[in-house]
Amino acid sequence: MNHIIIEGFMGSGKSTVGKALARELQLPLINIDKRVSAKLKMKPAEIYDHYGEVYYRAMETCILADLLELHERSVVLLGSGLATMPQNEAYLKKLGRVYYLKAGKPVILERLRKGDKSSWLKSGDLAERVDKMLSEREPAYKKVADKIIETDGKSTEEIVNEILAADKAFAEG
Repeated sequence: MNHIIIEGFMGSGKSTVGKALARELQLPLINIDKRVSAKLKMKPAEIYDHYGEVYYRAMETCILADLLELHERSVVLLGSGLATMPQNEAYLKKLGRVYYLKAGKPVILERLRKGDKSSWLKSGDLAERVDKMLSEREPAYKKVADKIIETDGKSTEEIVNEILAADKAFAEG
């Protein structure tokens, strides 16, 4: 398959870049988190509260597996923890190329403080939680990524252009 898959930590710009990329390429945009929410008719935070993270991750894997049946090229946005599940690596490799949007901790903290994130993330020391989660997740992001895109100080357009150039280079072999 030839999907363009965008991964990264919360606040890394996945949604913004994914929307711009899908618009530029005139491709459908698939947001795994939104698909999980639609399937369960609950917000992600509610799913976490009611069923826990393990259940949520299993739902992400089911959605990812379903995408193997999708033959129309798409831009796919991953949830920030999806790559941490080892079984997802094989699905991602079959689906397309994975671009890891790597934002620095100060940028992530600024965006999370401004954003409308879950209360569980805002409770306690945010910087400490982000440190812990990044140290747990970053090895998984790097493992499944075909290309790491450093995003700090770049506009959405610059990031999209970098993905497009990398995607073209991958396609050309």
